[in-house]
Amino acid sequence: MHKDDPCNPGNAFTFLSGAIIGAAAALLLAPRSGRETREKLMEFGEELRERADYLPDDLKEHGEALTEKGREMIRHGKELINRGTGMIDEGKDFLDEKKQALNDAIEAGREAMKRERKTLEESMEDEE
Repeated sequence: MHKDDPCNPGNAFTFLSGAIIGAAAALLLAPRSGRETREKLMEFGEELRERADYLPDDLKEHGEALTEKGREMIRHGKELINRGTGMIDEGKDFLDEKKQALNDAIEAGREAMKRERKTLEESMEDEE
């Protein structure tokens, strides 16, 4: 799976990690009193907990999509293998036919050469 694929579960984790770090930095660096900062941190923690509840469902949906995509790729691969096997079989049949035609032509040439040799021998005997 490519790292830029939106279905990559690592992208969700990276996004969530970045959001947490960015929010924490913003809360800690903002000019607020300790009490206000603690309240913001508690609100942020509650929001994060709510979002985390949805994360397993999101990952499950992405996993199901990836599983289906994988199954489709396997089906497509099997089709390609079957097509390739059929093409190989056709190629073998074609080569067998051409090989037989070549063998037949060679045998016909041998027979013609034998006849010609016999004719030549007979004509040489007649001249003697």
